[in-house]
Amino acid sequence: MMETFTSIDNLNYQQQKQEENSSAGAEEIDAAFYDHIKTQLDMLKREPSEESISRILAYSKAKVI
Repeated sequence: MMETFTSIDNLNYQQQKQEENSSAGAEEIDAAFYDHIKTQLDMLKREPSEESISRILAYSKAKVI
């Protein structure tokens, strides 16, 4: 009877190599997506007026019954 086996180290190396390749590709895709929506995100940035800030602070200091 002949016994065969596969080295665990060899399998792990191949799996790690595949994971590194896929994670590098995912990072590139994420960066491209962020660059694509960056201008739209910047448009959402708002500067509240002093009146709005005062109202929020007054509401947060009010006692809730």
